Amino acid sequence: MSRRYYKLPPLTSLATFETAARHRSFKGAAEELGVTPGAVSHQIKFLETELGLSLFDRKHHGNNLTDHGESLFAVLQSSFSAVSSTLANLRRSANDQEVTISATTAVSGLWLTPRLSQFWREHPEIPVNQHVTDNPNSQGIAIDLKICYGFVENESNQKHTLFHDELVPVCSPKFAKENPDPSIEELAQLPLIHLRAKDKNWSNWFSWFNALGYKGKISHGTHVNNYMIALQAASDGTGIVLGWRHLVKPKVDSGELVILGDTAIPAPSAIYIMSEKEELLPENVKALRDFLLAKP
Repeated sequence: MSRRYYKLPPLTSLATFETAARHRSFKGAAEELGVTPGAVSHQIKFLETELGLSLFDRKHHGNNLTDHGESLFAVLQSSFSAVSSTLANLRRSANDQEVTISATTAVSGLWLTPRLSQFWREHPEIPVNQHVTDNPNSQGIAIDLKICYGFVENESNQKHTLFHDELVPVCSPKFAKENPDPSIEELAQLPLIHLRAKDKNWSNWFSWFNALGYKGKISHGTHVNNYMIALQAASDGTGIVLGWRHLVKPKVDSGELVILGDTAIPAPSAIYIMSEKEELLPENVKALRDFLLAKP
């Protein structure tokens, strides 16, 4: 019988388990891995048999991890992240100074790109590649820095706060003139633009009204799946979009959008910039990160 040097189960089963645990869904894992949910289930059952214990709690609805599953997931996620970081560094040649930074379309267009223009003026020798995506599970490219909001899945990385923000209703100047200074109850019945983002960390109208103590019905309004489209719809007079005051400041300063009324709540979380641990960061990555931290 062959002996495994590290006494590990087959890596395919470990990788499948990590993916299913991260998604908390066999279906989500299957989509990422390009296999069927049945194949994912088969690998999980194989791993559980190999270990002699349950990793998922099947007594309740959903795909919740058992205590053993949580422990294994934490170790695998940390280990896979370390391997990914090492491989990314190995792929870089000694002369490759390019930094890849990931952000959503909104953060990229409204906040990051103008600051990158400033960065290039000060550091023309460091090329920067933007990976713009609204899919929080986007993979297939090595990322040096990632700008994100709210809950951070991989706590083995380090994160720094870029800025805190406030959530305010914004709309076109014409719409604001037609609906001056509405009460919370009146605002809830006006045409609202709802964002259906893949990243569920971003706040929405329901949580905004709930934080203000309003429990009534709110307008169904318009639904879009991209924040830049939502802002454009608001600019066109379609309705009111939930705005991050700091993030949408360029559009407010230009007069394209205005803040409706004076009701605001602090955003539940901050906007962060994430990276590998300090000792793993090349100097060019540190240079960009530190520049952005100094330019909130």
